[in-house]
Amino acid sequence: MDRTDFFLGLIVVLLAAQVYETGDGHTPIFIVLPVMAILYLGPVYLVGAVLIENVVDS
Repeated sequence: MDRTDFFLGLIVVLLAAQVYETGDGHTPIFIVLPVMAILYLGPVYLVGAVLIENVVDS
């Protein structure tokens, strides 16, 4: 994983956080589910990719 992947992942997570914060209680479920998946699974993927690249490949 180079810096570009990390930077793009960070942008996606921050945009999802922005959508989550600006949404109200009437946001449709087809928007909420992908945003929540990005918010909770994106950081897990990024940490896992960094660990695999730096620890497993060593």
